[in-house]
Amino acid sequence: MTVVIAIIIGILILFFLVIVHEFAHFLTAKFFKVRVDEFGVGFPPRIWSRKKGETTFTINAIPAGGFVRLFGEEGQDKNNPRSFAAKGPWIRSVIIASGAIVNLIIAALIFAILLGVGGYRAYFPKAISPENPLSISLPFGQETNSVLIVEVNENSPAQKAGIRPLDDVVAANNQRFESMEEFQAFVGVNAGKPIEIDVKNVLDLSYRTVIVTPRVNPPEGEGALGVSLDPDFNKNVVTIEYVSTTEKIFAGPAHSVNNLYFQYKAIGALISQSVEEGSAEPLAENVAGPVGIVALLGFVVGETGVVILPILQLMGVISLVLGVVNLLPIPAVDGGRLFFTLFEGVTGKKVNVGIERVIHTIGFAVIVLLFFVITFNDIVKIFR
Repeated sequence: MTVVIAIIIGILILFFLVIVHEFAHFLTAKFFKVRVDEFGVGFPPRIWSRKKGETTFTINAIPAGGFVRLFGEEGQDKNNPRSFAAKGPWIRSVIIASGAIVNLIIAALIFAILLGVGGYRAYFPKAISPENPLSISLPFGQETNSVLIVEVNENSPAQKAGIRPLDDVVAANNQRFESMEEFQAFVGVNAGKPIEIDVKNVLDLSYRTVIVTPRVNPPEGEGALGVSLDPDFNKNVVTIEYVSTTEKIFAGPAHSVNNLYFQYKAIGALISQSVEEGSAEPLAENVAGPVGIVALLGFVVGETGVVILPILQLMGVISLVLGVVNLLPIPAVDGGRLFFTLFEGVTGKKVNVGIERVIHTIGFAVIVLLFFVITFNDIVKIFR
């Protein structure tokens, strides 16, 4: 049942992000009076189609993205005012970039919401794997230490108050802690007194305030609260807080940049490891396509249930990556087309349409091949 739910959620997320991305192209094209001939989800061959007005809406067999086919996008009909080719390079650039820009905006909005309801606190791993640590210093936010609860004893004050495993102690009575020893000392001093503890669960991302009274005489082998703490959490995870008013206002874009920086460092470390080992395995093990995303969703749903915050976080990361990838100068995707139009706008020289078409055709073939390779790799990882 978990797998079915994960598949449904994964399809809905990808479908939503693709639709929004392509709808941005659609709207900007309409705004600049360019005729939209086709609005497609997935890549051909075509499964379903329906024409409304001048646009044919289609669902296609290869679920690797989507597209909007514009009248004149291949350079023809330059004398027709409704043709994409008739527009100047800067208008064409806006139309091409609009989908990626909307994806970046969606990612920033999702991160802003998640941080707003989550105490403006976030977590980044310090390693891709035990043998591949990362040296990262994130550009935004303030790095702090966490006090992570890993176990809650049965019938303890902590359990009765609603404290759960993987709760991070943000503050107690508005006091922050740089180490678990500081927190333990604070609890000891306040034994027998009710204390207010703010916690954020690092798995389901819920932020809660609980009131708990530490025991004066706890059972043997248990502490005053009845919890066990993780002494190594800060060695393995970077905890970032957005503290100032400015940081909170711009938390969404700032967290997007932090995510991109983390992924840049992670991919760089994986490539370096693959080169050193002379094997693509480190990279292959940590790269995922649509099937891998569904598998990750299956894990999240299995661990937390259908909890909206972790699903939103994954959606934000996917939207962020989708936006950035579509701005890179990769043939066949938006960034590749954007590169040629910007080149024309800056230099005043247009690349030969035939050459550009060949480049995009080769790029598209490579993307489809990579899609199948990554999908096969995802399936192998699931059943291994």
